[in-house]
Amino acid sequence: MRIYLYKILEALEFAHSHGVMHRDVKPLNIVINNDAKELRLIDWGLADFFFPDKEYNVRVASRYYKGPELLVDDKMYHYSLDIWSLGCTMAGMIFKVDTFFKGSDNFD
Repeated sequence: MRIYLYKILEALEFAHSHGVMHRDVKPLNIVINNDAKELRLIDWGLADFFFPDKEYNVRVASRYYKGPELLVDDKMYHYSLDIWSLGCTMAGMIFKVDTFFKGSDNFD
């Protein structure tokens, strides 16, 4: 599990260092080849370049992996959104649950 978490962090570091926010990190967007110990972060359809002081759409990310800033309609978010989503994914892996924060809607 540690090697895969490290590889996800590497992928995010690469994207962030090039000014890109993924904005939809979740288990379904992580593809793993166990035999080769390879990992791919996929589905960059919601990705966007980060520009300071720019307002972004809060209708990104999947409900269970949304950062708190999205839940309170803060449109001035940044790379930390990806790290929150990764934390939710990691918590699900560690505690062996399908979804760590499972609410019925954004308020829940």
